Amino acid sequence: MIEGDLDISIIGLPESGKTTLLAAIWHVVREGGSATVLKFQGLSRGNYEHLNTLAVNWRRGKKPQRTQTSGMKLVSMRLKDVHERTVSVSFPDIPGEDFSRMWEKREFDEETLKTLKTTAVVLVVNGDTIRFPAWIVDQMAIVKGAGLPVEEAGVVDWRAELAPTQVKVVELLQFLMSGELNIGPRRLAVLITAWDQVEGDGMNPAEILAVKLPFLDQYLRNARDPWTWRVWGISAQGGVYEDQEKDEYLLETEALRDLDRPSDRIKVVDGEIVRSDITLPLEWLIE
Repeated sequence: MIEGDLDISIIGLPESGKTTLLAAIWHVVREGGSATVLKFQGLSRGNYEHLNTLAVNWRRGKKPQRTQTSGMKLVSMRLKDVHERTVSVSFPDIPGEDFSRMWEKREFDEETLKTLKTTAVVLVVNGDTIRFPAWIVDQMAIVKGAGLPVEEAGVVDWRAELAPTQVKVVELLQFLMSGELNIGPRRLAVLITAWDQVEGDGMNPAEILAVKLPFLDQYLRNARDPWTWRVWGISAQGGVYEDQEKDEYLLETEALRDLDRPSDRIKVVDGEIVRSDITLPLEWLIE
């Protein structure tokens, strides 16, 4: 394990689950009696208010409000392992919209640039909202198979936001390995979130990556850029959360609140092994 200071960049598109992941980590490393490989020792930078607000909403099963996720917030915490070795880990909580703008407009500010020059990166991809490529041949076959008339479609102007998810995330990773951001070999933890929604497909995380994100899978396996990587399936929520701005109440969310320990709702899948320790990918990153 690396001892000292280590920055970890958390990247992902809007609604990928980055903020929920950070809220769950903040709760779990401080939860008494939790069986985690990393524990909280202190806060180095940032403020407790932001993290506590995220964690309170996470425990209550509430989606974070937009005002809580706007603008970059940098948090650094000291963590220790079972051998009492410590490391100071920094997590920039960057809105997904910033990464979308980076891809769509090829621009980012200096503050974001600084936070992305790290040797350890977490890529968060929502497994339940993957935008797939739309093939005209496949769509025509579906229409004909359903016995529907084939209508001439209107022209739709191409826009960057319409690109498939895997195209966006691969290019984000390539950005991190080019120009000013190219700092050499890095470690990458690929987290496929909303695992509670995709586990019904009967595949493990590596299979989900290969089947649903084949372009990303090929990019990483071909080692065009020097990433040392692993993939996990993550459910930081454990189910559906309520939209507090709509004053929602859901029975499924109530069942999560009824669990003896909030951390019991977490699911971390590594191959065929399922645990509830959301710090495992972090431990791997700081080895």
